[in-house]
Amino acid sequence: MRPAKLALLVLLIFSCRDPALDDRIDDLGKETSGIPKGEFHRAGQPCTACHVEGGPASDIPFTMAGTVFAQPSRLVGVAGVEIRMSDAEGSKHIAKTNCVGNFFVKPDGADGWKPKFPVLVEIEKSNVRKRMNTVIGRESSCGGCHVGSVDTPNPYSQVPHIYLFGTDEPASPEGEKDCAVDPRAPGDPTPATPTP
Repeated sequence: MRPAKLALLVLLIFSCRDPALDDRIDDLGKETSGIPKGEFHRAGQPCTACHVEGGPASDIPFTMAGTVFAQPSRLVGVAGVEIRMSDAEGSKHIAKTNCVGNFFVKPDGADGWKPKFPVLVEIEKSNVRKRMNTVIGRESSCGGCHVGSVDTPNPYSQVPHIYLFGTDEPASPEGEKDCAVDPRAPGDPTPATPTP
C-alpha cells in the first residue's frame, strides 16, 4: 500500500473516535470481579460514558442514569427509590432503583423517555424525599457530577454521591439481602455487618 493511501486510511480510522469519550471510559477502570456487565455493574459511576452513541454499550443507550446510596459515608445502594424527573417541556418520568441503587432510562420502548434539558429531579422512598437544588443542565449520568465524598476537596467541581438517608437504610443497612450481587459498591469503606 502506498504511503499516501496508508496515511488516509489511518486518518479515517482515528477521525471516527471521540478522544473526550475515550478518556472518560478509560477513567472508569476495569470491571469489578464478580459483578457481570448488566444492570448491577459500576454502581456510582457515570453510566452514560458507555451507554451513549459512540460508546462501547451504544446498543443499549440511556437518556438518564445513576445510583442512589443510603448515606454519605458508605456506598450501599438503596432498592426501590423513585427517581422523579421533569424536563424543560414539562414532560415527567419516574424510574426506580434496583438492589444496588442503579436506575436507568432508555430512550425508547414502553418505559422510554427522551428528556429536553434542563431536568429537575427528586428522589423518594418510604416518605423520605430529597430534591436536587439545581437543574441538570446537560449531564445525563448522575455519576458525571456526583463523584466525590461529602468532604470533597473541590466542592465547586465535584459533589458527593447521591444519598437518600443520613444513615444506613433502617430496613436493610447492608442493602437488599436477595440481591444477585453485593449491594455495596466497590470502594465502600466499611465491611459488611454480620447478620445474626
